[in-house]
Amino acid sequence: MISRRLRLYTLFMVVATFCLVIAGDLVTSTGSALAVPYWPLSFGQLFPPMVGGVFYEHGHRLVAMAVGLLTIILAFWLWFQAEEPLLKKAGWIALALVCAQGVLGGVTVLLKLPAVTSIGHACLGQVCFSWISCIAAMAWSASYPAVSGKVFLNPAPVALPAGKEAHENDVKRLRRLALLTTALVFLQLVIGAIYRHIGILLHLHFLGAALVFIHGVLLYTRVKKSAAEDIWFLRPTACLMGLIVIQIGLGLCTWQYPTVLDATAHAATGALILATSSVLSLESFRRVA
Repeated sequence: MISRRLRLYTLFMVVATFCLVIAGDLVTSTGSALAVPYWPLSFGQLFPPMVGGVFYEHGHRLVAMAVGLLTIILAFWLWFQAEEPLLKKAGWIALALVCAQGVLGGVTVLLKLPAVTSIGHACLGQVCFSWISCIAAMAWSASYPAVSGKVFLNPAPVALPAGKEAHENDVKRLRRLALLTTALVFLQLVIGAIYRHIGILLHLHFLGAALVFIHGVLLYTRVKKSAAEDIWFLRPTACLMGLIVIQIGLGLCTWQYPTVLDATAHAATGALILATSSVLSLESFRRVA
């Protein structure tokens, strides 16, 4: 049984990793990526004068170091206390992602911000945050068992095949829609990163926003129909819809009136959307047989 302290620590990790995402977004939004053109040290120092762009770039590195150390603690804690096989290994996966992200960030600086590594660094950061969020969801949702036989059963009095077959069909539809929504969100984030670093594919980014919104509505409708009794589906789906609406508004503001605050908020909200849809996809496999 996972202790309450460990569950609270996973929430702390979500907050810390989200702060890292924001710090990285600020580096890009302020154009501070090459304020420190050296790595791993900054001008040969661990704590250089925090002035100008160095504040954002080196501050980002310090937050990344802190998250890395915290992830090591999480990996060992989950390994020794978690019982679910995936959760037991999840901390080590998170540590591998954080290490890969750190190395990719360093390579990006040393190569003077090539587009490929810059975009890859931005997208991998979103993946890291999503995985940490999934770890927290696994740790907490284990305390809220699914309603056996009811969660995915369509309550509408319509002619259906055998109950088991109807149940399986609902499960497959929900899983497929959750995975497709997550894939579209990630693709949208990739396109957004391309536009942010290169300045192309804006119209494709608009199209992606429309597709994400449509699939968010479809997913919410499916959850209301098939899994409304399970809070680990209903609440994240409602949250996902709210975030998508906010994100579209932020995107329009950033497009028309670009500021550091708008651009950073837009990128950070994208991370929250990917994390929420990833949690929904994961739980669609964990909470039913």
